[in-house]
Amino acid sequence: MPATEQADYFSTQVLRTRRFYLTDWRQRLRDGAGLGLVGGGCEWCAPDFVVDRRSFPFLAFEFVARGRGHVTLAGRRHEVGVGHAFFFDPATPHVIRSDAEEPLVKYFFNLTGARAAGLLDELGLGAGLLIRVLDAARVVGLLEEVIDHALRGGRFGLRAASAALEHALVLCADSRQPAATKLDPAYATYLRCRGHLLRNYPVLGSVEEAARHCHVSAAYLTRLFKRYDEETPLACLTRLKLSQAAVKLRQPEAQVKAVASELGYKSAAHFSRVFKQWSGAAPIHWQRGESEPTAES
Repeated sequence: MPATEQADYFSTQVLRTRRFYLTDWRQRLRDGAGLGLVGGGCEWCAPDFVVDRRSFPFLAFEFVARGRGHVTLAGRRHEVGVGHAFFFDPATPHVIRSDAEEPLVKYFFNLTGARAAGLLDELGLGAGLLIRVLDAARVVGLLEEVIDHALRGGRFGLRAASAALEHALVLCADSRQPAATKLDPAYATYLRCRGHLLRNYPVLGSVEEAARHCHVSAAYLTRLFKRYDEETPLACLTRLKLSQAAVKLRQPEAQVKAVASELGYKSAAHFSRVFKQWSGAAPIHWQRGESEPTAES
């Protein structure tokens, strides 16, 4: 399988992760396929998270979805928080350190090859750069898609992952603001709530439950999403659950009932209906790699 969930260079100072490493990246680079994507994912950093490197083998794009920390790029130290994006290359010494009180939740993606370098150069996203993106939710949504597609794998899955990552990079370049740009309080609340969905979707049973945990009303949460997002809280929660379900169902010996329970669905029947509506295939046919029932089923 070309995509695994671990690589030698991935940090172990994390509380939770959703990561991928493409074991065949060298072959795909020789074939000229994709964007030169090597690996990436989302990391819920531990309070003592720190990465201190003099060099690194790949181009890197990192995006902060939650929390606070500090980043030192080529000797320059910066505070980072929600919506900050930063970039480094093999020649850029860097230190990434999480705040102990508000640990970072960040996305990271590693690339290599002339096409990736050319794209970053074209977009003005050079090594050592730190920017802020005010519409962070759109970027996060695309980065979630990158992870989903990469974990699914296959020729079209990896192609979709590269396309989603390129879209995210273009969006960062198009909407970039100086790193010191402040976020308005309502937007910060929205990001906090959406971050809660991203971190806890497997155990959240409803939007109302998520709102209670975020200390806002469900109606206000819905208004925040309507103002700052392209999907409702329910659509976001459902997408996260079902994209994870799609990955789990493809694992050997996966059971529909167990996957449904793990993701907070009270019945396998309800889960199956929702999953089929979302994916176009019932869970049992998705497990077999079938888009529709076979004549024998």
